[in-house]
Amino acid sequence: MKAWPISADGVSLAVIETGAQLSDVRFSLADGRVVAPMHTAPWADEPLPADTPPSLRVLRGDFLCAPFGDSDVIPGERRGHGLTANGQWSLVAHSAQSLDLSLNGEVMGAAVTAHVAVRPGHRAIYQRHVFSGGSGRLPLGHHAMLRADVPLKLAFSRRRWAGTPPSPIETPPAGRSALAYPQDIRDLHHARLANGGEADIRTYPFAEGHEDIWMIVADEELPFAWSAATASGAGWVWFAVKDPRVLPETVLWLSNGGRDYAPWSGRHRRVIGIEEVCSYFHLGHRASAADNPFAAQGIPTSAELKPGSALVVNYAFGVAEAPADFGAVADIRPAQGGLTLSDDAGHSIFAPFDLSHITGPSSRDHR
Repeated sequence: MKAWPISADGVSLAVIETGAQLSDVRFSLADGRVVAPMHTAPWADEPLPADTPPSLRVLRGDFLCAPFGDSDVIPGERRGHGLTANGQWSLVAHSAQSLDLSLNGEVMGAAVTAHVAVRPGHRAIYQRHVFSGGSGRLPLGHHAMLRADVPLKLAFSRRRWAGTPPSPIETPPAGRSALAYPQDIRDLHHARLANGGEADIRTYPFAEGHEDIWMIVADEELPFAWSAATASGAGWVWFAVKDPRVLPETVLWLSNGGRDYAPWSGRHRRVIGIEEVCSYFHLGHRASAADNPFAAQGIPTSAELKPGSALVVNYAFGVAEAPADFGAVADIRPAQGGLTLSDDAGHSIFAPFDLSHITGPSSRDHR
């Protein structure tokens, strides 16, 4: 399997040809520590049945899904998360700090390219995907996954809605979900559980042996939206930044031993997907492109591909160094040369970051 490395002071990674998945993502801190917050599946180097989808076989880091969820519209494509996540990508250009790739094949008639870059002094990874041409409505999104080796304190920018999908993602005997489905979650400290109790879902993990999904709809009036995970006591915060008009939702995938079938086999634990998407939960192409309850309220759950036009999806994530007692992020604001992250106790840290990657003129798609 081919992998193309890029690095700058403070960050290194490789992009593999299968699904253009980001691999071996590492951030160097000022005190000499190297942190590797992104997840790689425990079966990534194991032989698996021939019919295992490539995206699941190599599952790691982050990758773009198009469609996001089940592919139940595109003829001949039935693999979850579509060709972008399961297909092969070809190298177009490669330097020490950036690479350009093209997808082998089209998505609904659109050619797809990817640009992945790092910058000196920035503990961040910048990605841009462009869909050129094509026709039809397409749910899509990034599939970033973190390991919760220590508890993660989750936080998000101002939201319009939070809640769970219409039904649990796992039921006995194949697996288990812990949250109540469906539910509106007005207070993330008090999400309802299926057993009648409550959980503070701003902390992960909050339980063992479960597989769950919940989702946030960002306030589309924000100039940019963010998600953050503070590694309790570990001295760093992972954060992601997006345009909420392009990627309006955040799907939270909580994978903590709740699937008993292969290759999961109860061993996929303490993993959280913080997945910035334009999609109706994880429910697939047909459901997301249809007149679902969110689309009926004017909340986009799919983007439109148009002949002669381009759909541009910009996204970035990184790590900010923080004191060991830094808490859940309360706000992320622009600052000269980067971002200021503040916690709920009023402490602030600075992260070098190029916000124009998200908010600049080239960040907008054409829907």
